[in-house]
Amino acid sequence: MKRIIIPVAMAIMIAFNCNTAFGQDMFDILGEYLNEEQAEALTRLQEDIAKGEKLVSQAETQDKTNAKFLDSDKKGKQKKGEKKSVDAKSNRIKAAKYYEKSYTSLHGLYQSVLENVTFTYPNDKTEADQLLADAENLLKEGSAKVKPYGSLGTKQLETKAYKTIKTDLAAAKGKFENAGETCYQALSLYVRQAEKKNKEEAEEQKYWNSSVSTNTIQAYKNYIAKYPSGKYVSEANRRIAALQLAAAPHRVTSDNPDEGLAYRIQICADKKPWSASKLRRLYKGNLTIDERESDGYYKYWIGCYRSYTEAQEAEQKLKLRQSFIVCFNNGQQIHVTEAQQIEATFVD
Repeated sequence: MKRIIIPVAMAIMIAFNCNTAFGQDMFDILGEYLNEEQAEALTRLQEDIAKGEKLVSQAETQDKTNAKFLDSDKKGKQKKGEKKSVDAKSNRIKAAKYYEKSYTSLHGLYQSVLENVTFTYPNDKTEADQLLADAENLLKEGSAKVKPYGSLGTKQLETKAYKTIKTDLAAAKGKFENAGETCYQALSLYVRQAEKKNKEEAEEQKYWNSSVSTNTIQAYKNYIAKYPSGKYVSEANRRIAALQLAAAPHRVTSDNPDEGLAYRIQICADKKPWSASKLRRLYKGNLTIDERESDGYYKYWIGCYRSYTEAQEAEQKLKLRQSFIVCFNNGQQIHVTEAQQIEATFVD
């Protein structure tokens, strides 16, 4: 909606002590949401409330003059005081009508605004609707107290107890003002949506920053559990996948057979060492022959393969009758079945 700066008869309002901080808030909060026509209506109703305050002030001045009659213990003087207070009574009734009209109009403006905004939080929308309904009931209760005085003539006012009129109309004004304050509370729920959302976003950001700082799979899972529709859910899932990949066993790619899982081809074994010439007659390839003594035998191995399939293919090409594949994990010889189980866990 178009934002309007609303001129208000502030001097009049302050002069008659109508505007407490909270009371003025119920008018000011509407300013951002009103179109030009509505803003003018708000100005008029505030001016009407000021007129009501002025009438009450006049009545209070008259009350001081008539107090000696109204406060007398003599019925004759009291009766005279009731007659002398006709104008004061009339002013209070007129003021009450101004209040009734103004706060009913104010409720209509609040209702119109709240029908045209979108709440982020459904519970707040429900509560705002209930507050508007409560305000409407307060207006009805206030109007019910004003109604009996709406058509009283001068003669009737002369005999009507002034004390009763003041009590009833003060109660009516209280109902009207409470209705306005209740409307204010309803719109405040919407206005605070942004503040509430900013606070939630700040809390989520803080939680996310802590997750990143911790940088563990569980930390990111905790974030997703707490904020399933959160801003960083996709990034959290990406980081979880990356950490899982990093934590998974990987195939070593170096040429060092003592690192990680390695397959080698044993070309021969003997209780006595073989000479280089004898070994070359057995194996004429380019791979270095590695001699190692183990279990009372001199064993001769070639190659360093990182998968069993690769080792198999290399051994088949040798076409040596006594060759076979041996397996190592970090330099320790293991059974081929165990080696294949380890290899099955690799993430390539």
